[in-house]
This record gives sequence, C-alpha cells and structure tokens, in this order.
Amino acid sequence: MPLFNLLGDEEIDSRVDESHESSSLCNDERRSDDVSPIQEPVTPNALYASCGVFSRHRGIVYATLSGILAGMQLGAVGWLRSSISPYEIMFCRGIIFLAAVTSVSWSAGAEYTIADMACYIGFGVFNSVGVLAGYVALQYSHLGNVTAITFNLPIPSTILGFLIFRERITVYDILLFAINLVGIVLVAKPPFLFKIGEDSEDMDEFLGAIIAMIALLCIVGAIIMSRKLSYREHADSALATAVSGMVSILLTSCILLYTQTWDTPSTFLETVAIPSAGTIGFFGNVCLVRALKHESVLTVSVLGTVSVPVSFIISVVLVHDIPDLISVVGAILVCLSTCGCLFKRPP
Repeated sequence: MPLFNLLGDEEIDSRVDESHESSSLCNDERRSDDVSPIQEPVTPNALYASCGVFSRHRGIVYATLSGILAGMQLGAVGWLRSSISPYEIMFCRGIIFLAAVTSVSWSAGAEYTIADMACYIGFGVFNSVGVLAGYVALQYSHLGNVTAITFNLPIPSTILGFLIFRERITVYDILLFAINLVGIVLVAKPPFLFKIGEDSEDMDEFLGAIIAMIALLCIVGAIIMSRKLSYREHADSALATAVSGMVSILLTSCILLYTQTWDTPSTFLETVAIPSAGTIGFFGNVCLVRALKHESVLTVSVLGTVSVPVSFIISVVLVHDIPDLISVVGAILVCLSTCGCLFKRPP
C-alpha cells in the first residue's frame, strides 16, 4: 500500500459511505421486522464514525498538524545548530522527501499541463528556499523569534492578495497589519531603533530576523502555488513533496560543494535527530498540501501559527534558549494579529 494512502481521503469517504449505508439498511430492517419487538440497536463501527468526523474537518486537522510539525522541525534544527550545518540537514531532508515518488499518481500526472508543472516547480523552489532560510536564521536568532516571524503567514497573504488579485483590504486588515508590524519590530529589535551597538550579539538577532522574513515570503509563495494547484484540481501532495526534495538536494549540494563542509555527527542523538528533522518536515509538507486542498490560504495560515507556541516550548525545554521579555511580547502581538484574521467578516 502506498505511503500516502494509509490515511487517504478517498478511502475514508468510501468507508464512511459504506458505514452510513449499512446503518440505514439495518434501520430499515428493524422497522419492517414485526416478529421481535425488542432488538439491539445497530450503530456504525466507532472507527468509521471517527473517520466521518475527520472527513468533514480534514482541512483543519491537516493544517493544525502542519503547524505542530513545523514547530517541531525547527526545534530539532535549533537543537542541532551548534554542531551540524543547516545545509547538511536540508540535504538529508531532501533525500527523505524523495520517498514520496513511490506514491505519485502517474496516471493523473498524464493530464498535467505545462502550467501545472510550473506550479509544482515553483512550489518546490519556494518551499526549499523558505525552509533553508529558516534553518539559516536559527544560526543567528532565538528559535521562538525565528518561528514567530517565519510562520507569520496571514498578513503577507492578505497583502499579496491585494497586490496580485486586487482583493479588498478593510480598515480591520490595516489594524491587524499595524499590530503585526509592531510585534515584528519587537522581535527583530532593529539596531537603528533600539540603539544596539555593532559588537552586540543583538546584531545577530536582527540579521536572523531579516533572514526569517525572507523565509516567510518564500513560504507564502509556496502556499499560493499549492493553492493554485488545488483550484486547478491537480494538487498531488506526493508529487509536490518529491519535487521539493529534488530542489532541496540540488540547492544544498551546490552550497556544500562550494563551501567544502560536511559535519559528522558526534553523538548518537545527533545522528538520530538529523533524519528525524527531515521525517517531521516530510509529514508536515504532506499535511500542508492536503490542507490547502480543503481550506483557504487564510485558514491554513492562521492554524499554522500553532508552530509558534510549540517552538517556544521546545526552545525552553530542549534548547534552553530563553528569549528576552521584549521578544516574548512581540511574539504575542504577532500571534494576536494572526488569530485576529479568524474574525474577519467575509467579503
């Protein structure tokens, strides 16, 4: 059985339909049976019933899982940042992503157009560059700060929608953007506002915030590409993951050959953590693409911010990297502005 079909949407729907049909059939038989007035009630299998709940809210479940796994992935990379190069971790992640090739629907792929393949390649490029930029940002900034900026997705999505699709921006959107901007400034602490000296390690925090913003824009680009594929009804999570893996391997191979660096894990935990980070990213990527098949970009972006509290917990518990109070306040403002997108009135 292919890896991606272990919990496939079509299989769940068919099982739910079968359970409903069997339930209604039993009810009809019970009503037409006059011989035995007392019969035991027949209910659908509990597993099928739970699958029915999942099938109705699968997009929300996938988006939430994607956010949790994203926070865990950055947490693992943050723990390895002092000993293993981010390019090496990204290279291993790309190799793991290639496992998705075994589950690509090649029969459906025969109907893909050049525009579809361009979207898949665009997704792979944006996703790989965005994740790699997030990894590199962890070399300069706190884990919680990087996550708060990198997964601050709803605000740029709204702005990009206005610039590209001419979607309407309301006063409420402007208010959320202002709160979000203040939060980003508090997290990044730019030296020209906070009077930070050039020799201070806070300069690294500022540089890390800039790199994290680049990661944010690239991830937003990947989300838009995936959503466009969903509108064209040609979104294949396996193919998107495989393409992303190919781009990651090509990109990091060039960087590693140029820098001539390859860090060998020194402990067993580091040896396990490197493929674990790639595996977590693998399932997170699958959940992201599947979430965008059922929910809007805004909903997926908002639910993805669950990665922020997850990364802050990992930062304190595993990495022992406690951010300062100003950064915590900034991260809270970012989360509030992001969650505020849930209360937007539909156009």
